[in-house]
Amino acid sequence: MSTTINRREADIATLPVSLESRSNNPPGRVRALLLRADVLVPLVAMLVFAPLYAALSLRNHALLRTSGFDLGIFTEEAKAYSELRAPVVPLLGPGYNALGDHFSPAMALFGPLYRAFPSAQTLLVAQAVLFALAVVPLSRWAVRTLGVTAGIVVAVGYGLSWGVQAAINYDFHEIALAMPLLAFSVTALGNRRWGAALLFALPLVFVKEDLGLTVAVIGALVAFWTSGAMRRYGLATIVWGTGWTALAVKVIIPALSADGDYIQSSKLPSGGIASAVDAAANGVFGGDSRAATLFLLLMITGFVTLRSPLVLVAVPTLAWRFVSDNTSFWGPIFHYSAVLMPIMFAAVIDALVRGRADGFFTNRHRRLVLAAVAVVALAATPSLPLWKLVHAETWRPNVQVAAVHELAELIPPGAGVAASNNVIAQLAADYEVSVFPRRVGGVVSGNVDTDWILVNASNPPGWPRDRAGDQEALRNARANGYIDVANRDGLILLRKR
Repeated sequence: MSTTINRREADIATLPVSLESRSNNPPGRVRALLLRADVLVPLVAMLVFAPLYAALSLRNHALLRTSGFDLGIFTEEAKAYSELRAPVVPLLGPGYNALGDHFSPAMALFGPLYRAFPSAQTLLVAQAVLFALAVVPLSRWAVRTLGVTAGIVVAVGYGLSWGVQAAINYDFHEIALAMPLLAFSVTALGNRRWGAALLFALPLVFVKEDLGLTVAVIGALVAFWTSGAMRRYGLATIVWGTGWTALAVKVIIPALSADGDYIQSSKLPSGGIASAVDAAANGVFGGDSRAATLFLLLMITGFVTLRSPLVLVAVPTLAWRFVSDNTSFWGPIFHYSAVLMPIMFAAVIDALVRGRADGFFTNRHRRLVLAAVAVVALAATPSLPLWKLVHAETWRPNVQVAAVHELAELIPPGAGVAASNNVIAQLAADYEVSVFPRRVGGVVSGNVDTDWILVNASNPPGWPRDRAGDQEALRNARANGYIDVANRDGLILLRKR
């Protein structure tokens, strides 16, 4: 207890002298005010960003901008856990266990919540809260060590960051659970609270298989910076992280996948590691989308993160993405960069604290860095997804969504339905849904064996086939005995004869 109190007093002592000198209050009163600020700033930031994130996600869903891949998949997975069943996801294929796609047993934590509120929207709101929760340790650390202004800037920078917004804008993903865990872990790491850093990191191996490598880096940093028992704990964490990643990729996922292999291996480099690394380096220095990702990571953090060793925690995620043959992983899109945001903003705080201690940053330099972080965050906002919330069309009702639910009333509860990708998320909570045209193990087939089909003919999703492909699959279904039941607002409902 005394150690904690001393550390707390030491943190307060490092607050900028200017804050105290500009006040007419006695030093004790200013310190008390700042102590409250390290609670108020994180709390206000979370209470602001959680509703904003939820509003964006829910309006996307209400406008038919969510999809079966991936919101529908996770809805079916959460539904299975809520019923105490194995996470079988018909969207991935008949009888397909979601753990044979990605090793994410932590998704079971959403089971009780989904049981209480069984809908896809439940996952979207939960994700919004988890993403917003990550701002708490980061802004609290910034307030305590750099002052209130810095805490606010870090909160705004993280909350409006492109990585967070891109993820919130694109359905739901299991990495929502990683966001607060990573934020608390790297914050503890930056504050030399080694045990807490490891404890927050350990569960990440159950969120997604690649995060075991991130856990290993956190363990390596603890082992490098400490000695004795704590070093041994750090080394054990390296084994824990790499061990779970290897076990998941080599044993668990292949055992549960449809073809007995790591299903995501097609996204890994097809050649050797050396050639993949060489290609990644050429891409970064050659200016492809990997270079854009790195530039944006540095830009939102004032280009100071390279002064902090905490930035090493981001290396595994960047490494597997950049060596992949899948170009979708390279750029700043979808949800792939979300887990980097807590790490990068922790590195900003750590870099500024270290710079003050070693004299690298003057007060003026720190103010310039924080100003850059704030300006970039605010200037980029009009081009990022949250800006949609200020547009009137975002709040207008969507006739197709209403039509989906009206047509769904014609389908018996629990029936099997093959549906267009942009319709699936509306149905996944109440029906056993697969994608139309049928997709199994990454292969698109025209064969459909569900009792019902719901096709968005006027606004096709363009995946897994284009408009022409959807029309061909629709003709095949009719030729194989499906009959039209209803047609409303461009949506066609068919039933097996």
